[in-house]
Amino acid sequence: MLLNSYRTRGVNFAFLVGPPRTLTRQTGMEIHGAVCEALGVDDISFQYSPGKNQPGATAFTIHLGREQDRQKLVVEINGPVQKTPIRLFFGYDWPESTQLVFQDFDLMCEAVFSVLGDDWQRVLAEARVRGQAHARGDSAVSFLSRNVVRLPESDRGGPDGKPSFVALKYETTATDFPSGDPLASPKRDVSVEVLRNDPRCIYVEVMSQWPQLALSPGGAVQIDPAKIRTFQSPPSEYLKDTLEYTESVVLPFLEPSGPKKQP
Repeated sequence: MLLNSYRTRGVNFAFLVGPPRTLTRQTGMEIHGAVCEALGVDDISFQYSPGKNQPGATAFTIHLGREQDRQKLVVEINGPVQKTPIRLFFGYDWPESTQLVFQDFDLMCEAVFSVLGDDWQRVLAEARVRGQAHARGDSAVSFLSRNVVRLPESDRGGPDGKPSFVALKYETTATDFPSGDPLASPKRDVSVEVLRNDPRCIYVEVMSQWPQLALSPGGAVQIDPAKIRTFQSPPSEYLKDTLEYTESVVLPFLEPSGPKKQP
């Protein structure tokens, strides 16, 4: 089964928070100290980059990083640009386990807000899980062509019609969520394609996004106080939801004889 060979390549999580404001180098250094203490390490790098002044705002970037072999941990805070929300980003490449990611992201998020304070409003959450699975037959092109995209035989064979790369992509729209469940009904963006640096494997990327307000069918924002999403959950809850969707919907969808759940 593809699920049995699935490996997590990377996990990202981000909050958009406001109101927009400029964070100083001193604040960045305090965040660095808090994150180091939360993780119990002292080898996290720190960089503060002031941006070019723009009307109404001064852009900045606070970057924290830690690398061990191919594992890479990143914390980045960007903003504000022309009064846009600040972006708080966590990234982890090639983690030892998703449980480690859940734990570290929650600890780092708590550490950051312990410095920033409580007077921030979270307006969007986004989780992204990137992984790979070994294709049956050692050819992701053949596997996706026959079992997922289902290209016609005339396109799969012959010197002029044989594909060298195959991909599938779909999106869903965030909708109103049930009362008491603000993690329900996020936007999904799913990509499945041949892994370019190893054509035996299938690359799978699932992004889930929870906006504060859902869009109406016509594309307009629905402003209903009862339907405004709140963001009280830690990063791990958003990541678990995205990983569960990957494992219960996307990977089985790729199995030739597996369950065909509708995305």
